[in-house]
Amino acid sequence: MDPIKFSKDGIVVLDFNLLVGKATDYSDAIEKAFGAANDCLGVLVVENVPGLIAKRERLLTLASTLGNQSPEVLAKAHDEVTEWIGWDRGTEIFNGRPDLAKGSFYANPLYDVPETDSEKLRKHPGMTRPNKWLPDDLPELEPAFKDLAQLIVRVATLVAAQCDRYAVSRSLASYPGPHYLEDTIASSRAHKGRLLHYYPVDTLPAEYRATSEGAVSICGWHYDHSSLTGLTSAVYVRETTDPTTGALTVLEQVPPPEDAGLYIRTRGGETVRVGIPKNCLAFQIGEALTKSTNGALRATEHAVFGGSQTHLARNTLAVFCQPDLDAEVAKGLSFAQFGDMIYDQYHDVPAANPAAAL
Repeated sequence: MDPIKFSKDGIVVLDFNLLVGKATDYSDAIEKAFGAANDCLGVLVVENVPGLIAKRERLLTLASTLGNQSPEVLAKAHDEVTEWIGWDRGTEIFNGRPDLAKGSFYANPLYDVPETDSEKLRKHPGMTRPNKWLPDDLPELEPAFKDLAQLIVRVATLVAAQCDRYAVSRSLASYPGPHYLEDTIASSRAHKGRLLHYYPVDTLPAEYRATSEGAVSICGWHYDHSSLTGLTSAVYVRETTDPTTGALTVLEQVPPPEDAGLYIRTRGGETVRVGIPKNCLAFQIGEALTKSTNGALRATEHAVFGGSQTHLARNTLAVFCQPDLDAEVAKGLSFAQFGDMIYDQYHDVPAANPAAAL
């Protein structure tokens, strides 16, 4: 392979056209991005993804339209059992209070009905409930969401194959198998897409506008619980709404603010702002893979900060590529059980299992 390519922000760059080649070996690039060295960012980007720019523009523009729908319309997209399907705002707990900074729309990108087993539906609704679209009020949402999210899953499978190749080339004893991650992502019915609309910070209650660190954190420091997370670069927009109805009337895209966006803590503890080029997809390791590989590939701690331009909204899509429910991510711990633990961590639930109230 040629020398490792980096973006202007120092992120490892892979080329989609090379990823699809069976002979391509990106092991050195995977080690630089996802390895254990102190300067590893724990993230990489893939360039030259066919159709990405148009699909990204289509869906991320719709995120503002969705986020400014009336409460009555948004209620139609809210699942009555779990916050991890359809529209949700304010049920996640962040800094000890409901998270109003963002609205989320969750859906399985591959299967509208990912599970029919009644026991799994009862025990793990966040990972098994059917998708909930808005066919009457926002019919373009479903095809736009699926087009982009399915593309991310496809590219994630290619990145996963390179992670496997890296593990084999370095003889990582704790790695589960030579095709572990590729097979996990290619076969799973449990992937979850999350379309995010971050509301302008200056529209939030005063207590949400500052932190002890002096910056406005609109998504706090955390690890994803997936195996591999794929995400787009964000779109920043200036929104104008009708003062009477609240409906979105004007949407103006603006350049990304230099002090806002995704921040990552390197393996050495340094905080780095990560700019994702709009023609690229980014990928990060999640905690499920950390557990299943016994730390051979480690999750990336990251956060999103709003920056000084508090009048702007921010839209993006993340797709959490993760194992099937019954897959074991650690000895005696299935992914379904692990997912329930994460749910409880971020939601104010009365019992250890979110299905307990059913």
